[in-house]
Amino acid sequence: MKKILIIIVLFIYKISIAQESNICKCNALTKSEDSIKKFTNYNVTTISKKDALKPPFHFISVKYLKSHANSGEMVDSVDLKIKNFLKLKNIDHDDDLLHYQVTDSIKKAEFAKTFGIVPKPLIVKSGKLHHSIAILYSTDNYYKSKYYLALSTDDGKTWKNYYTGLVRKFNYILKSNSQVPLWKDSEHIQIEADIVRMIQPMNFPGPQEQFETLKNNALLTLNLKEILKDSDNDGFNDLDETLELFTNPLSSDTDYDGISDYEDPNPKYKSTDNDFNRLLLAILYGNYPVVENSDPRQTEFIVNLKTFEKDFKNPDIFFHEKEMQSSDPFDFSFIITDNQSLKTITPIDKKIIFLTSQEFAKYKKNTFMNLYTSHYSKLFPCDDAEDTYIFVMDNVWMGHTYLIKKIPDGWFIKIVSGWQS
Repeated sequence: MKKILIIIVLFIYKISIAQESNICKCNALTKSEDSIKKFTNYNVTTISKKDALKPPFHFISVKYLKSHANSGEMVDSVDLKIKNFLKLKNIDHDDDLLHYQVTDSIKKAEFAKTFGIVPKPLIVKSGKLHHSIAILYSTDNYYKSKYYLALSTDDGKTWKNYYTGLVRKFNYILKSNSQVPLWKDSEHIQIEADIVRMIQPMNFPGPQEQFETLKNNALLTLNLKEILKDSDNDGFNDLDETLELFTNPLSSDTDYDGISDYEDPNPKYKSTDNDFNRLLLAILYGNYPVVENSDPRQTEFIVNLKTFEKDFKNPDIFFHEKEMQSSDPFDFSFIITDNQSLKTITPIDKKIIFLTSQEFAKYKKNTFMNLYTSHYSKLFPCDDAEDTYIFVMDNVWMGHTYLIKKIPDGWFIKIVSGWQS
């Protein structure tokens, strides 16, 4: 089955590339290492048992307990409430819309209940030592749930978040039902964990990844000195800046734009505002009306630069969503690109970390889930058409190729090919 799925994905991809080659003559697209083709290989190498058992950082130590918590007895309180409600109301399993509405409603209600600044369903373990309160929690992300530490040193009056460097299942599953206190001493926290190893990577469109449990009795001890290190005092600890964000841990304003990295929607690059920035904003966030009498097989729309500022404020064209989870002020999207115009846009909903292809080579080593990151190409100029460009986006499970032409009023954009898996 796996081979069949891979063949299907490759077949879809080849059709897309074949269509691209007929758009216009573009040697830059063919030759450039920034091409979408470079990022279609999602091969994952599983690590050895020896490497999985080895702590990933020097500030983490592991010992094994004779008496330990059973991860199989952990309860997902939100999932349990959803299942009980569906059963109580006898809701049809085939009613996807109603299932979604129930799930969304219950989840929002449960996530509104917090301890400190953390929604209770995300908490793994909490503890108090003198005036310090620590909350170890996971982020609400199915594919890549990261473990953070929320810490207050003034009895809960103020809080700061710190990335631990750990990602769920790579290679630990932290146990919320552990009876071991979170605080070991004033300089260390501890948590029980299963040590697991991925034996079957995930493939799009399936199947899901598979893991084996190597140890079910591990006790992790984390030295807080390294976790709490925030050299530039910008709100992101050094681990987050070096492992995830690729911002400068020694500067609170990486791009020197006057906005601290913690508040900046695009902390790595100073924003610019030109015709190319506006073009890419329109592609990322716009919902422009389709050109009348256009080819129904190819979506065509016009970005009018003369009315762009007015259109940008129109919610029918640009949807500005400002919702942010209180537990996760570091709620970034990640995009791989070497496109300078794209890297210098101002995001209008989620914050964005733009990774260069060189940075991505490092980023994907942290966890295999980092492989599945959206990639947007450069604007490749056509060799046989003036002021005409090809732009390719790959969101892992779907992609589009755009043919873009400069016109007197702005940009004429046509989606000439696409794929979905």
